[in-house]
Amino acid sequence: MDHSYQQLANNLQKQINARTYLPGDRLPSVRELAKDHGLSLETVLHALRILENNGLVDAKVRSGFYVREPKLQSVATPNKTATVFRAKDVTLSLLRHQAVTFGTSKNIVPLGLSLLSSEVLPTRRLAQTLSSVARRYPKETSNQAPVAGMESLRQQLAQRASNWGCFLSPDDVVITCGASEALHLALRAVSHRGDIVLVESPCYFGTLEIIESLGLRVIEIATDPREGVDLPELESALKRFNRIAACLLVTNASNPLGYTLTSRIKQNLVRLLSRFQVPLIEDDIFGELHRPETERPKVAKSFDEDGTVILVGSFSKTLAPGLRIGWMVPGKFRDRILQLKSATSLATPSLPQLAAAEFLKFGSFDAHLRRLRGFLADQIYRFSSAIAESFPPATRISRPSGGFLLWLELDADFDALTFAASALNRYRIAVVPGNLFSAGGERYQNCFRISCGHAFSPRFAEAIATLGKLACSREARTHDK
Repeated sequence: MDHSYQQLANNLQKQINARTYLPGDRLPSVRELAKDHGLSLETVLHALRILENNGLVDAKVRSGFYVREPKLQSVATPNKTATVFRAKDVTLSLLRHQAVTFGTSKNIVPLGLSLLSSEVLPTRRLAQTLSSVARRYPKETSNQAPVAGMESLRQQLAQRASNWGCFLSPDDVVITCGASEALHLALRAVSHRGDIVLVESPCYFGTLEIIESLGLRVIEIATDPREGVDLPELESALKRFNRIAACLLVTNASNPLGYTLTSRIKQNLVRLLSRFQVPLIEDDIFGELHRPETERPKVAKSFDEDGTVILVGSFSKTLAPGLRIGWMVPGKFRDRILQLKSATSLATPSLPQLAAAEFLKFGSFDAHLRRLRGFLADQIYRFSSAIAESFPPATRISRPSGGFLLWLELDADFDALTFAASALNRYRIAVVPGNLFSAGGERYQNCFRISCGHAFSPRFAEAIATLGKLACSREARTHDK
């Protein structure tokens, strides 16, 4: 087996350790390294990603790879979580409401909810598109859309699906009122009250709330912050429990850990679940927000051979959360999904669908995504660096493969709920405590999530410094209560 990429990574690491390359220095370009070492571009990029994963370098858009500052190099990533081999009821409603309040109140530094600043979204261009579509298509925008959604939008999504590794027709796509409705419909289509859903752990609290609303139980599967969900543990759960209705995962730039499953793991995941006849509900809401130096990752749906993978996506993280446009590729569950959609929301509003279709076709969506990916990668670096400077030395920080979320793990005696409440009430800074990312709110009490969806300005620098001081104080420690 060829390990040229590992040899190159080792050589570069030795040079960094020997201070041949100093913090802030730019490494030779991918092409230069390929030429000097007689390697392919792909092999060199693989080696550089190893260095990035090990915290030694950072990629900057259209600039190259740079040696990290020593403080950030030494920061460890969060620990792998453990599987809880017990079907648990979800009880998060009150805590979830508090988290939403954290992110939406005025005059609060918004480090809580996973929302992007309107300044980095194509707000003005989208508003012009909405106005133009309403003016040019008054009949279509005032009429009720088909249950499956407007064909023009389904056509655009089907065309884009090749970027994800899928080859779809418009009839394969169903438009929904955001990703939340899509997840809700998917779970209703495959489950009954009391059934079990396998989820990654930690798991996004919005997903847990949907599961709670349907009277379903969860089994939380061990998850590595770099590699993702543990497939052997997943298989053990499949063997040990009956009434498993589905497995629900964020496969690309997961929320909150930020990992992306490799294509090989995705393929093995689909095969494993297919063997047990358990559907996979794949949340790909962050899939377009991969690191700028990497290709758009495939979805697990691309390995689906029997129609049992339900793919879910949305424009909330790329265009505008207010559009409330999501979509799903329901596979063999399409008829049931359409029946449920018709019985609940009946149809998704026509105007935002037509505007989204128009924007995808003529609005330079891909150019916008390229700019957005570069911006978010830079914000992740800036926020991570500030956290490393201000927080206790033992703080572990995730290294997301995309998106704009950071997961922080502190010492075992750190109390995230107390910390988040103090940050909000005393300093008007919003973060989401880790308790929200477990079914009963009893896990990850020493963790919290930060959103990096805004430009790192002096206001945010001051907020991170304030949070760091609070995290270092006795106030945030359980043994001092």
